Amino acid sequence: MNRRQFLALGTAAGLAGLSGCTFSRAVESQQEDGITIGLETVVEGLTLPTGMAFLPDGSRLLVERAGELRRHTDSGLDETPFLALGDRLDGTESEKGLVGMALHPEFESNRRLFLRYSAPTTDPELSHIAALSEFRAREDLTGVVEGSEKRVLEVPQPGPAHNAGALTFDENGYLYVALGDGQRTDIGEENGLWWYQQGGAAQNPEANLRGGILRIDVDNPEGDRAYGIPSENPLVGQDGHDEFYAWGLRNPYRISTDQGRLFIGDVGEHIRESVYLGESGANYGWPMIEGSSCGASTSIGHSISENPLNALNPKTWVAQVNRISSTKVCPGTGTTDGDITQPIAEYSRSGARAVTGGYVYRGDAVPELSGVYLFGDYIPQAPIFALQEPDSDSASEDRPWPVTELEIAGTESGRLNEFLVSFARDPAGEMYLLTTRSPANGPGRVRRITTPQ
Repeated sequence: MNRRQFLALGTAAGLAGLSGCTFSRAVESQQEDGITIGLETVVEGLTLPTGMAFLPDGSRLLVERAGELRRHTDSGLDETPFLALGDRLDGTESEKGLVGMALHPEFESNRRLFLRYSAPTTDPELSHIAALSEFRAREDLTGVVEGSEKRVLEVPQPGPAHNAGALTFDENGYLYVALGDGQRTDIGEENGLWWYQQGGAAQNPEANLRGGILRIDVDNPEGDRAYGIPSENPLVGQDGHDEFYAWGLRNPYRISTDQGRLFIGDVGEHIRESVYLGESGANYGWPMIEGSSCGASTSIGHSISENPLNALNPKTWVAQVNRISSTKVCPGTGTTDGDITQPIAEYSRSGARAVTGGYVYRGDAVPELSGVYLFGDYIPQAPIFALQEPDSDSASEDRPWPVTELEIAGTESGRLNEFLVSFARDPAGEMYLLTTRSPANGPGRVRRITTPQ
């Protein structure tokens, strides 16, 4: 494939104080000289791998959404799981399961690791509990110490989807926890503006811990909590939960840090798939804004007086109904306490697309990708995108950033022939793709990005 298709995204207008709809348009264009990559298989025999970490002895620790950690060495996968959650896991319905893992920055000396999984609840009004737990690995790194689980945080979830799951540490040793808005199962499209009812949590950091990124200090517990609050967190001393770092997100499924910056891949509802830079105190606008576009369309119109927003948030919520080709609801002036932060990249959501956030490439195998953020999409024939920061002193204002699609050597389409579940990056900065042929049955595998052979 000599001519590579890529997304050239038009610059979106500012969204602060918006009283109508603003749209950015994804324009298909062509590029003569795209980057071609090769893939080297590293791990096979998996089903649905949602994460991978690298242990000090050179082995790899893999997350299976069905509730197991699997250790992989040069001899292959260990027969005995590193950890099996068993009845501690509340199944894998919809988007539930073992969905996130992070090793403590001092793992080599303290052997602490953190997992995000769906735990059972006894409350019939809830779907499950989003559990964040700490475990301690054995000295030989073949499993966890029995009985070492310590529950760090529990967040009640009203529905089985929009759970997010990613965990990552920053250079200060703070742990970032990604949580979606917790899709409810008792709201259907027949209820009109149902996405506002579903996503209202993301605009209400005073009342819940969903729909955003939390930042906590797992090394310095405070009071009756198993963690502390970084003093720099934006809501410390303000209205809202101190744990929040940023909010207004629908389902930030994968996040990563790189040289002091946080990258967020937020899965959309109907209109946009978005990549954001994580910024302290940022409001990304969901459910009022999806990417840089107004809220999702519906065939059912509502007057402002009927708008369910007014019952969802103690703030004054105002909406305007704009009839373009269908009904869209847009935030009115005074809807938020500040600017709505725009994505650095977005593309149109069609079918069952779902952005899979990745990492900045810091390896040596593909020099052309040095310093480039790689992300992809959770569809059967998944693309891999490269996001290059603009070469400008005002890059933060030049959103969106240019996005190009990589070509994968050896495939007819130039894309993966599998679902892209997650990415991983090793200590040398090389990157890996975690994929599955079928989310229900696999097979799943891990491949390293290389130059074409």
